[in-house]
Amino acid sequence: MNKKQTADRTNHNPEIAREMEIFNEFLKKKDLKVTSQRMLVAETIFSIHQHFTADSLLELLRDHRDEISKATIYRILSIMVEAKLLAEHDFGKDFKYYEHIIGHEHHDHIICTDCGRIVEFVVPEIEDMQQRVAQENGFSIHGHRLNIYGNCQKKPNCEFWTKKS
Repeated sequence: MNKKQTADRTNHNPEIAREMEIFNEFLKKKDLKVTSQRMLVAETIFSIHQHFTADSLLELLRDHRDEISKATIYRILSIMVEAKLLAEHDFGKDFKYYEHIIGHEHHDHIICTDCGRIVEFVVPEIEDMQQRVAQENGFSIHGHRLNIYGNCQKKPNCEFWTKKS
C-alpha cells in the first residue's frame, strides 16, 4: 500500500482518520518522528477489527517487509499501547494479542485454550456485580479485565480439533 492508497483509505473512513490524528498528536507530544512506517502500521491496525498479534500484523504488511521489520512493529505497538490507542492482552500464550480500543465499548473475553479462538462478550449483570462488590468493599473501579479460559464445546467450531482431524 503506498502513501496515496493509505491516504485514500483514511480519508474515506472518518473513524480511521480520527484515530490517525490522535496517534499523530501523541507522537508530536512525545517528540517522536511521524514516519511513513509508523503511519502505515497505525493505519493497518485501525483497519483491523479483531484481535491480532505482532506476527499477524507483520503478515498483513508483508508487501512492506523491506521497510518494516518485526522490531519496528514491536516499537510501534509499544507506542500505541502507551498512547492508549491499543489494549495489550496476555491470554496465556508466548505472545501478546492487541486490539484497538478507541470507539469500542468495554467487553470481556472467553478464550479457547486449544485453538485460541477469542470471543468478546458483554453481560450487564457481570458489570453490575463488579460495581456492587467494589462498592461493598470501599473501592471505586477505574478499570478491569475479565478473561475466561475454556475449550470450544462443539469440536467442529474449534480450529484445534479441525486441524487434528
